[in-house]
Amino acid sequence: MAGDGFYNAHSPQQAEVAAMLKDGLTVRQIAASLGISENTVKVHMRHIYEKIGVHTKQELIRLAEGQ
Repeated sequence: MAGDGFYNAHSPQQAEVAAMLKDGLTVRQIAASLGISENTVKVHMRHIYEKIGVHTKQELIRLAEGQ
């Protein structure tokens, strides 16, 4: 996967969520795909954002694409 260093900084499920966000999926789509609640996806997003120092989905996507 491109940007492996970026994804290795997270738990396996956080890495999945980050990859799906990068691919443009919505919170609802991610939750359905992973079989988790939308709130759990949002918690993962918050943890991802905190770990890498971004504040928005767009910042996450730009960072992930640059890896």
